[in-house]
Amino acid sequence: MRKNSDIRTFEDRRFQTSMARASIAVVAGGVAVGVLWGVGVGTLSASSGVAMEPFESPSPAVWALSLAAAVLASLALHELVHAFFFRRFAPPGARVTFGANLRAGMVYASAEGVVYTRDQYRVIALSPSIVVTALLIAVGIGLKWPLWTIVTATAHLSGCTGDWGYVARIDRDPSIKWCEDTSWGVRFYGEDLEDAPAGFSVVDGGKGAGKGSDDPSEGGDAE
Repeated sequence: MRKNSDIRTFEDRRFQTSMARASIAVVAGGVAVGVLWGVGVGTLSASSGVAMEPFESPSPAVWALSLAAAVLASLALHELVHAFFFRRFAPPGARVTFGANLRAGMVYASAEGVVYTRDQYRVIALSPSIVVTALLIAVGIGLKWPLWTIVTATAHLSGCTGDWGYVARIDRDPSIKWCEDTSWGVRFYGEDLEDAPAGFSVVDGGKGAGKGSDDPSEGGDAE
């Protein structure tokens, strides 16, 4: 098995800068959606003669507390969705762990020692962006709180940019065939895994094979 490259999320300054820029773009997009919604509803109200408020007006305390609760819940749900798909594609007995890097202000789920196909890892990485955001939007629609919906969805998506960065690396490099999520980032492999060193659980279509060494110092460094 040949190591292709890795991304050391908490150390790679270039990757962190890319994440920050993507997060700023998401926030800018959220602001744009809010402005367009407000202008659109205001225009519709004026043209129809029917009074419509573009944004909700609940108690400020209730609104703020529910917003804070939703953002915190979305962090936990994000990692639980990752964990679900880590287990879904892994061999029986695979262990998923959770942790946090306080200096970087990040929480994470990882499945060290399990090597996933590139397509499986795409699903693992992108699922929280879709599932959790859809859930927040559904709750917001149920509450009839458009501003709350826009803010919570934007806040969640702005924290998904690391996952998007992993997938972007896979998409840019067709030589990446296999991926291993770790507590410090992600490790990529190329070529076949027929001679995988002992210590890894290699998955293919959800079936496990192989066991082996898990030394993050082997192979190249993050770009």
